[in-house]
Amino acid sequence: MKSAAFNNFLSSFLAKVHVMKILCVVLLLTLPGSRAGPVPTATAGFPQQTPQDVLDNARTLTARLHEKASAAYEAFIEDEFKGDSGCGAEQVTWTELINIRMTTLEWRNMGDEERLQRLRRDLQVFGLYLQEVKIDELDKDGHTHTANKVDETIQQLNGLMTAIAVTNNVLGFTSPTDTTGIQSINFRDPESEFARSIRDCVVLRDFKVLVHRVHRDFTLLASKYQ
Repeated sequence: MKSAAFNNFLSSFLAKVHVMKILCVVLLLTLPGSRAGPVPTATAGFPQQTPQDVLDNARTLTARLHEKASAAYEAFIEDEFKGDSGCGAEQVTWTELINIRMTTLEWRNMGDEERLQRLRRDLQVFGLYLQEVKIDELDKDGHTHTANKVDETIQQLNGLMTAIAVTNNVLGFTSPTDTTGIQSINFRDPESEFARSIRDCVVLRDFKVLVHRVHRDFTLLASKYQ
């Protein structure tokens, strides 16, 4: 009888100890400043991404965007200037876009985070100009093909902008929220239809050059996180 009573006591005691251990763990996880941190939870079923993952994805999307931008530029040159690319020469510029241009030396002197924020802003600005190009092409008879190519470029750009936001987060960079400067851009109405064509040509040309630079930057960043 004593042995049975002792066994019952021991079993009850061990059960209580087990419960106390669980309560202690819960308290440690919920106390302010606890080093245990928040309990991980599954969100939306997406696997955790590494810097290499997001940079490789951004680089892939940038390569596709460059293809779309090149196709839009070539279609534009064909429709507007019968294939004559003279208006796309580097010497031809548009005032509002000059401020977006940067020399290679200026670009390389930036830190990784500063450069990523700058290219993000520049891509957003060009996104607004691409919308203008699309509208101009839709207003012209027989330019539906070019308008469609520009629209495909815009859609691909939107995908890249999402990838850049993810990259910012994974790399621990600041994600800018101030878009006041971008939203306040005033488009100068070209003085003639020819001037409008020149502006649109410069937009497509400079955008293509910027995307090439962005691809190079993602390639360099990816090499740092291999």
